[in-house]
Amino acid sequence: MSSRTNRLLDAAIDRPRRTIVLVLALVGLALPGLLRLELRTDGHAMIPPRDEAIRFDAAVRDHFDLRDPVAVHYQPQGGELFDPSTLDQLVELSDALAAIEGVGPEHLTSLATEASDRVFPGTLDFRALLDPLPATPADLERLRGDLDAIRLLDGTLVGLDRRSALLVVGVPNLSPERAAHSAERIDLYREILEVVKPFRATSAARSDSAAPPAEISVVGAPVAEFLLGLHVLEDLALLLPLALTVIALVLFAGCRRAWGVMLGLSEVGACLLFVFGVMGWLGIPVYLTTAVLPVILTTLGLADEIHIVWHYQHLLGTARSTNSLTESRAVVRRTLREMARPITLTSITTSLGFLSFTTSPIEPVRVFGVFAAVGIAFCLLWSFTVVPAALALLPAERLRRPQRAILAPRQREFAAWLRRHRAPVLTALALVTLGLGAGTPRLVVQDSWLDGFAAGSAFRLATERVDAQYFGTHQLLVHLDLAAGLAPDELPADIDMPRVGRMGPMLSPSLLRAVDDFEKTLRQRADVGGVLGPASHLRTVKYLWLARRDGDRSLPSHAFDIQMVIDHFDNARGEHLRRRVVDDSLERAVVTLFLRDANYQQAARVIGAVRAAAREHLAPHGVEIGFAGDVAVSQAMIPAIVETQVQSLLLALASALLAVCWLKRSLLYGLAAVAPAIVAVLWVFGLMGWLGIPLGVATSMFCAITLGIGIDYGIHFTDRIERAHAAGITAPIARALGEAGPAIVADTAAVALGFGLLVVSQVPANARLGLLVAAALTAACILTLVGLGAALAGIGPRPDPPPP
Repeated sequence: MSSRTNRLLDAAIDRPRRTIVLVLALVGLALPGLLRLELRTDGHAMIPPRDEAIRFDAAVRDHFDLRDPVAVHYQPQGGELFDPSTLDQLVELSDALAAIEGVGPEHLTSLATEASDRVFPGTLDFRALLDPLPATPADLERLRGDLDAIRLLDGTLVGLDRRSALLVVGVPNLSPERAAHSAERIDLYREILEVVKPFRATSAARSDSAAPPAEISVVGAPVAEFLLGLHVLEDLALLLPLALTVIALVLFAGCRRAWGVMLGLSEVGACLLFVFGVMGWLGIPVYLTTAVLPVILTTLGLADEIHIVWHYQHLLGTARSTNSLTESRAVVRRTLREMARPITLTSITTSLGFLSFTTSPIEPVRVFGVFAAVGIAFCLLWSFTVVPAALALLPAERLRRPQRAILAPRQREFAAWLRRHRAPVLTALALVTLGLGAGTPRLVVQDSWLDGFAAGSAFRLATERVDAQYFGTHQLLVHLDLAAGLAPDELPADIDMPRVGRMGPMLSPSLLRAVDDFEKTLRQRADVGGVLGPASHLRTVKYLWLARRDGDRSLPSHAFDIQMVIDHFDNARGEHLRRRVVDDSLERAVVTLFLRDANYQQAARVIGAVRAAAREHLAPHGVEIGFAGDVAVSQAMIPAIVETQVQSLLLALASALLAVCWLKRSLLYGLAAVAPAIVAVLWVFGLMGWLGIPLGVATSMFCAITLGIGIDYGIHFTDRIERAHAAGITAPIARALGEAGPAIVADTAAVALGFGLLVVSQVPANARLGLLVAAALTAACILTLVGLGAALAGIGPRPDPPPP
């Protein structure tokens, strides 16, 4: 290593107390930053703010005043919706939700807010469906008839079985410019929960209501975002103590001394305080990604200590004497001199693995990569300062273990077996690699918001109930640019009316029929729950306007009639509702597709069908389409994240290979060090393909993590082989197995178990990530000790020994 590193190590060993105080002072400077730390666990933080799909979604929502919907599912106890007291309670709940600050009557849609085609006597003002409140069987039957006539409310505000109702609360959108206001949506969600609490079946019936309490659930994409962040934080409260316990057990199993455990745990604590303190000082919030950093840094931060303490105990066992302070510190000095190079290399490669996340377009992913690397760098500093200082202060007997033979019989036998069976071992590993690798073409990208929740979770069950009774909780908004094929101020040729009132392409009968055909085509798909667009609305408004004339649910056939129906839409249902379907210029419109469990693959098929239907029905009229809504946003986000993570694998690989080859001054040993981790990643990719485990936002992160950590094993193993060759030892593989093997196994156990703890996470994606990382690191350990051991068994000594 460089003379600067040696001077740093010597200073820590010769002046241990001063060294410890200085490093702790550095941690102390970071501590006040913890008070400035903020949480931001909403899902919108995971969306690239400059992504074209995000910008387009924000523009469409702003133009049509469309908000993110939170659905309040109202299920009367006993399942009878058409009951006077139940409907009265539904009106009360609607009023209470509309009164929430930030919502208002215009952004609350329910059975209680919808207008009928009946007017107040002597006026042209239209009554609401529940005004007056139905009180007799005849009134209730009339309400059923009104719903039959309107049709648009079945599957959207009333269950398809008409035994429940949905109240849709429009929460403020989180556009890229309002990304920092996510706390407002969280507060709004909590207010919604407070409002519905008195109406729930779990609460006692209120004395002022004759209706029994109802079963009420709150679902929707904004709710999923909030709950997902909450689950991650709850997981952290459970997983961090478990990770610390596992690490303590692994450390004790490796060194069999309490002081070794204390050294390791003190590093973890200092690292977490420093990293999150720096984040606080820099004003960087805790995202969904960085919320799991404590578990990751806890497992990774002790890797160096495992190797240092193990090697120190090994040298203590072989030292002739450590009775004096000088002799004891000489062993510490030798330990750190011999371990400095592999520890530096492993820290660099692990940091490069995490820094590869900085290529992501998503800030929380970039922050995760940067501060994971910061934590690794702090642990390296700790290993070169506090650890040697503490070892220099501790009496050697506190860490001494019974002397081990340098080459235990089992290690000799295993190394000899590897040499004798070198070809069969490598052939077997190659066949396994080919077999598992054949599964990689079967790997698919698949993800959804609902997959973020366990199958038995309350939110997932509630969402599935709503999806079963309604069109679906996910919305794909198809934006229609009706004037895209027209010159400025040009109108379709079949608009043959005087320029009276509003004018625009929507007044074209042929264009309106094309939109109607477009909606009908999509409505026929089994994977689409329902479709509502301008043709659906205008057809219904015309039917109601003409006094429900039998068989007359046709579209207006002349431009003047279309304009009159649109005017009636404004008068009867309200301009604010019409503007969510067709804008004032009549040049732009929105068709809403409702989807159930809109996962990535299903949504891709639906979007493909929308494009095909648009080419058939809309393109001849010059209409261009675009996509918005939570489905469109997720559809743009998921592949962008996954592709970025896979690309980061290549960046991490190239960076690590260059770093190892440069520091080792050998292409052979550089390739040997990284090969086990690369093959391990290939194994896991193939295994995912064969088992049908999809590559999603979370699971795609295992690649760079595995590469960054798994290379450590190859570095330590090849370093011991190089030193054995340089010393002229005739059994270098056996020496490497004896000196580095146990530490590599302990390191693997610590990190794999630490990540494996994620299996208890409430978030299935995190559980899968933990299992994938644990499996990949276990494979990397096996490939290092067995595969690399067999591959290097025939390699002779290098002419140039490594520096001491």
